[in-house]
Amino acid sequence: MSLIIYGTQYGTSKNYAEKLAAIMGAAAVDYRKLPRNIDEPEVVFVGALYAGRMTGLKKVLQVLEPEKHRLTLVTVGMTDPAHPTLLTELQQPLRKKIAEKQLELRGIYHLQGAVNYETLALKHKMLIKPMLLVFKKKKPEKLDAQAQMMLQAFEKTSPAVIDFVAFAEKIQN
Repeated sequence: MSLIIYGTQYGTSKNYAEKLAAIMGAAAVDYRKLPRNIDEPEVVFVGALYAGRMTGLKKVLQVLEPEKHRLTLVTVGMTDPAHPTLLTELQQPLRKKIAEKQLELRGIYHLQGAVNYETLALKHKMLIKPMLLVFKKKKPEKLDAQAQMMLQAFEKTSPAVIDFVAFAEKIQN
């Protein structure tokens, strides 16, 4: 049996976790409401990825036990899953934290999130707006892959369509 835990900023990770939970017949729990003792050996953590950090991962790692739990991470962020090089760079610090905890990591997967500039908190708007303005002034061929993805993420209001049934099968195997 699996437990799905999520850490979200604006709701996308929660939405994805609830979809996976429904397909997998598992419970979905907000990391802030996590019990001290988790009985399920298989844990899937779906978390928002911002600047190399996953929302709630620190608390999740405090609760999991190396002898008892196996962890699968699902990061949710602006990076396109089709760019494995960027994902590898983003996932390295996460792998390190899990190795330090001596947990078995079943895998790290990435799903592209949705971004609606209008719903962002003021602190996030203040960080992102100047970057977007700089990126928009440059020719597309002068932007690196991450900058291009940020621009694309803010130009559309919904992420790519995800086949959650196929994704659930993938992370369970």
